[in-house]
Amino acid sequence: MPTVIFLSLAMLFAALALSGKPLRLPVWAVVEAEARINDVVGEIAGPGTALSLGGAVFVVDEDWVPRLRLEDVRILQPDGTSLLSVPEMRVALDPSAVAQGQLRLRSLRVIGANMGLRRLADGRFDLALTRGIQPRPVEGLSGLIGSAVTLFEQPALSHLRLIEAQALTLTVQDDLLGRVWQLGDGRMQLSNREDALAMELGVSVTGGQTAAASAVMTLIAAKEDASARMTVTVDRVAAADIAAQAAPLAWLGVLDAPISGQIASTLDRLGALSGLEASLTIDQGALRPTPQTAPVAFDGASLFFSFDPARERLDVSEWTVRSADVTLSASGHAYLPGVTAGRPSEVLAQIQVNSLQLDPQGVLEEPVTFEQGALDFRVRLAPFGIDIGQITLLHQGQRLQASGQVEPEAGGWSVAVNADLDQIAHDRLLALWPAGVVGKTRIWVADNVHEGLLTNVRAGFRLRPGQEPLFSLGYDYSGADVRFLKTLPPIQNGRGYAVVAGKSYKMVLEAGQVAAPSGGLVDIAGSVFSVVDVTEKPARAEIGVKAKGDMSAALSLLDEPPFQFMTKAKLPTDLGQGQVEASADLRLPLKKGNKIADVDFDVTGVITGFRSDRLVPGRELRADRLALRVTPEKLEISGKGALQSVPFDVTYAKQFAPEFKGKSTITGTAELSAKAASNMGVSLPDGLLAGRGVANITVDLQQGQAPKLVLRSSLAGVQMAIPSLGWSKGSASTGRLALDLTLGKPARVDSVVLEAAGLKATGSISLAADGGLELARFTSVTLGGWLNARAELRGRGKGRPPAVAVTGGRVDMRGLPGARGGAGSSSGPISLALDQLTVTDGLALTGFRSTITPGRGGVSGDFTGRVNGQTPIKGSLAPSANGTAVRLRSEDAGSVFSAAKVFPNAQGGSMDLILRPTGAKGTYDGNLTMQGIRIRKAPALAELINAISVVGLLEQMNGSGLLFNEVEAQFRLSPRAVQIGRASAVGASLGVSASGLYVLQGGRLDVQGVISPIYLLNGIGAFLTRKGEGLFGFNYTVKGTAKEPSVSVNPLSLFTPGMFREIFRSAPPQLDPNE
Repeated sequence: MPTVIFLSLAMLFAALALSGKPLRLPVWAVVEAEARINDVVGEIAGPGTALSLGGAVFVVDEDWVPRLRLEDVRILQPDGTSLLSVPEMRVALDPSAVAQGQLRLRSLRVIGANMGLRRLADGRFDLALTRGIQPRPVEGLSGLIGSAVTLFEQPALSHLRLIEAQALTLTVQDDLLGRVWQLGDGRMQLSNREDALAMELGVSVTGGQTAAASAVMTLIAAKEDASARMTVTVDRVAAADIAAQAAPLAWLGVLDAPISGQIASTLDRLGALSGLEASLTIDQGALRPTPQTAPVAFDGASLFFSFDPARERLDVSEWTVRSADVTLSASGHAYLPGVTAGRPSEVLAQIQVNSLQLDPQGVLEEPVTFEQGALDFRVRLAPFGIDIGQITLLHQGQRLQASGQVEPEAGGWSVAVNADLDQIAHDRLLALWPAGVVGKTRIWVADNVHEGLLTNVRAGFRLRPGQEPLFSLGYDYSGADVRFLKTLPPIQNGRGYAVVAGKSYKMVLEAGQVAAPSGGLVDIAGSVFSVVDVTEKPARAEIGVKAKGDMSAALSLLDEPPFQFMTKAKLPTDLGQGQVEASADLRLPLKKGNKIADVDFDVTGVITGFRSDRLVPGRELRADRLALRVTPEKLEISGKGALQSVPFDVTYAKQFAPEFKGKSTITGTAELSAKAASNMGVSLPDGLLAGRGVANITVDLQQGQAPKLVLRSSLAGVQMAIPSLGWSKGSASTGRLALDLTLGKPARVDSVVLEAAGLKATGSISLAADGGLELARFTSVTLGGWLNARAELRGRGKGRPPAVAVTGGRVDMRGLPGARGGAGSSSGPISLALDQLTVTDGLALTGFRSTITPGRGGVSGDFTGRVNGQTPIKGSLAPSANGTAVRLRSEDAGSVFSAAKVFPNAQGGSMDLILRPTGAKGTYDGNLTMQGIRIRKAPALAELINAISVVGLLEQMNGSGLLFNEVEAQFRLSPRAVQIGRASAVGASLGVSASGLYVLQGGRLDVQGVISPIYLLNGIGAFLTRKGEGLFGFNYTVKGTAKEPSVSVNPLSLFTPGMFREIFRSAPPQLDPNE
């Protein structure tokens, strides 16, 4: 019977093998198979563990291997719960064992299993073969391998060589990281080799941070010591997922990007990592340590590295980064302190940069490339931060060093970077200067600083979320061309330093020159350009220019747009010669098209060795040192110097307001002296001015017109004299001089006012082409109360004294100063036309006309006039020892005396009067001769005649008058009185002699003499007496006034012969010096 059964089974086995058709086992067969399998399961999993089958299909393959397809397979624990639940399981049996009635598995394929793997907080693994069951902890990977080896050592599984899983779903929960991964579409192969277990697990990752990710893990574990080699190939797996799987890869967790590549590692018998190598390709993503961190995007990266756990060291053979901003190729190593004891807290890296290209979009104008470099930095993983100890980058022999710190903050990144550069070309610095950092200052530097080598470059950058970036930059420069203003020539070979700090920028020029439009080079060392707040719109620049050089060069710079000071002043830039040292403070907005109104400036300076004949046309101006000042309102040049060798201390000013167009002024003080007047083209009479004084001057300069000079002086320190007027002023006294001159060719005195030492003169002076006097016209000349006239002085050519014409006014000879001989020897001809010439009290000549010629000892000439405006008179002037002598003649002496109120009723006769100056003021010695004068109604003479009782003479005098055939007198005329030395009047009826005093003020008389009646006969003895006295006569005295005389006669004197009359004569009265 067994043989029959065996043959029947053999035939069935052969038929199934030949047909290849599956045979679904009946229920009894399934139960039988379940029972047999449970015997094996019990041996493996322990008593109480059982297998439950929902169905079974038997099939024999073409290779005569029997297989079972088990459906709805569940492994039940003793408590009835499922340990494993699989929708389908396929088992390949050992044919020889089947022939012996035994079940030995050759291979096992699980389809559709849903399993769970959990890493506990203590690092142990729990494996749940069916979701929802209680997991069983396993000590790490070594525990898993040990459990697998033990499983394969079971007799029923000892021939099991391959376990496969398809459509595997694996849920991985990591309590240590707080992460859960869903691994789907899994496929696994576990090969039971003689000396090792080999497993390959491929899954699709659906629980990570990227889509469509997959991973394949290959593990080969030695059965002897459980050491293993593991290779993981990933495709677009999230960086954070990879970082979570192994501590040496924890630093990848700061990336938000998919990673593809391979990670090969070795594990020791305890499952600890003993080595790791990786080649990773990182796709487009970002540096993003936390979900709240603002991402720093990149296009891709690649990493090739190995890890040595013993030294906790990563060796990076290749590191490349590609982004829109950065392209990096580098290598190096890093340390992961504490990684072997757990997850590392930081990464300490030293990187060798093979090439680096910076091209931040919208930041740099063009990419910046470095050929090599080194980078030392620390990455703090929790919380994240980067500490840059040192960056050294090399480019064409130039070294850039930097350090800093980068940390994420709420809303962005906090960045602090300091950089140093030994030297760099100017254009290369601009390439490194971010365009958005103090952008306007960068634009200004790019536009206005050219060429040049920058050294000792120091930069700092600070960035905080929600705050304006802070940028600092400092460097020394040399060989640079710098332009402070676009309209001005650039500074050549500039050397100095520049600083950008916070919102400010400053450039200091320690050396440099500007090629001025004319006049050569100007040294502007010490100049400063600064922007106080670069964030202003527009930013305002403050420029402090220091300039030193030729004056023409400096002025030509000041005449460039937008200033054009010299053009506005209508002055040439080659105004004169000299050296300028100036400072200019300019304030202007940094914008295009600045106009002069936009620029606030203040220029101060010093001009040394100045010389010009153009500032005051036709006059040379010199100064050792002048101060220069230019503001938007005006240009000023001030200081001490000399104009035509005339010392001055003046200020030249040019106002820029439209109403002052073409106008400028010179104000200050100048020397007042004869030399100064001569040097200014004004010729003064010899002796008029001596010594030195100071005058306040103002010169108005009008384009197209001769300069106007206004001079004012107190005359302190100068001596003045007009000898012809007997006037002088000492240097210690003061006065007033006011001159308004037109400094043309020739100069012209439009107005002159002189007030000093009693002299007041007002007039104008015009000069001849050679600078000599043409005409001086004085509308008013007053002096000492005796002169009030109008006069003209007309030049007669070089070396000749001017002609003087008095055209009107009054002269009072009573106040005439004493003349000095020879005073008028250098004077020219004088023409007098006086309204009145006062000689004494009550005696004046009106309508006085004279033409006189000065000579040694006085003047000579003739004159005419009217006595007190009535009787015409003529005379002549002649030099004398003490001045000018006067001779008066008239053919109507009676009218002259009547007009002079000496003898109001005198008539007829001729007169010849000579007055010679004594040297005393207003005092003359006079000689008078008259013929044929008739005297009527003379009170004093009437009283005298009445006193001597000469019958008929009184009636004659009161009638037709007494005729005196000859009258002679010698006297002294002073401003107060007439001192009669000896006088006589003789006629047929009467002879009179007189001596005494006639006081002009009030007409007071004090006269004595002799009266001789019947002089025709009595005068026979006159040769024995004085003239006018006869042989017999009466001595008399007359006192009182001319109108009310008091006469006394000595009758006894009649009997005294003339020769003895002197015994009765007293001394004649003299003028009291106090009168």
